[in-house]
Amino acid sequence: MCLVATLSASRDDSVPEFIEHVLRIPNPDKILNSVVSRLQAKQEGLRERPRYDDADCDTEDKLPEYTESIKETKERELRHYIGTQKHYPICNLERVIIRLNTNEYEYRPAYYEEVRCNTISRDNAGNYNEICSSLGFSCVQWNKTIHLTRRRYSSDCWETKTMVIPAGCECMWPINKLGDIAAHV
Repeated sequence: MCLVATLSASRDDSVPEFIEHVLRIPNPDKILNSVVSRLQAKQEGLRERPRYDDADCDTEDKLPEYTESIKETKERELRHYIGTQKHYPICNLERVIIRLNTNEYEYRPAYYEEVRCNTISRDNAGNYNEICSSLGFSCVQWNKTIHLTRRRYSSDCWETKTMVIPAGCECMWPINKLGDIAAHV
């Protein structure tokens, strides 16, 4: 700001003296002329640079697309079939989103999903398909460990927290009732 005020208040003939005095550059006119001529040369070079249009490119110059015909094999058909199959759980599941943020803590992530085996009461037993239990198998609850971070809203310090949560339910062979499955296969 001082430089601008000083320059605007001074006369044109005192500018080179000011540059020489403050910036300690001898022959400021020579340096300024050199910089200006370089800038002008760059501008002219940009103007003279040839421009390319789409019309300059021939379609024959493009690389040909490489395609390969894939034979339909039994293996590929089977993979496609398996990939499109829908699988439904045999055990009844209950999914719940648990939101973690409270008035005291902020959590990252802010929520997680619990997947529990849904126990069926005797009254509702007829409403559900009891495939797993009718085969003599059992619905088994799976758990997983999740790692969270949390902090008090009044603090910038994050702490880690580990929780074991219900993560799924699967119809499984009960070894304690039926013994090892290898003996039955």
